[in-house]
Amino acid sequence: MKKKARNILLIVLLLALTGAGIGYYLFNKGPVNVQGSDAINITAGDLYQEYIRDSSAAQKKYTDKILLVSGVVHDVSTNQQQKKIVLLKANTDGTYINCTMEENIENIHANDKVNIQGICSGIGEGDVDLGIKGDVYLTRCYLIK
Repeated sequence: MKKKARNILLIVLLLALTGAGIGYYLFNKGPVNVQGSDAINITAGDLYQEYIRDSSAAQKKYTDKILLVSGVVHDVSTNQQQKKIVLLKANTDGTYINCTMEENIENIHANDKVNIQGICSGIGEGDVDLGIKGDVYLTRCYLIK
C-alpha cells in the first residue's frame, strides 16, 4: 500500500513539474513576429469568397494564420484605440477585409493598391436583417511594400 501511494505521489509531482515547465515556456515565448514570418498570399476578393463559399473550411485554413492580402483600399479610419483601420474591397459591394494596423500609416488613401500582412481572425457575423454583410478581420497588420 505504501508503494502504491508513493508511486501516485511521484506521478502527480512529475505532472505538476511538467505543467509548470510548459507554462513557463509559453509565458516567456512572446508574440509572433508578423512582419518577419512567412505568409499565405491571397487577394482580398478571393479570401472573402472562400469564407462565403465554405466558412468552416476557410476557418481551418486561414484563422490564426498570417496572411499577405493584396487589394484595393476602400477607406482608412481610426478606431477608439487610435489604431488605423484599412478596409480592403472584396468582390461584392459592402464586403471588406478589415485590417487593424500596428504601424501609423499616413500615405494610404482610397483606391490605392496595397499589400497588407496580418493575422486572420475570421469573418464577422454582420446583420442579415439590416443587410450588412460580415467583414473578414485581420489584426496586427503591417503594410508590405
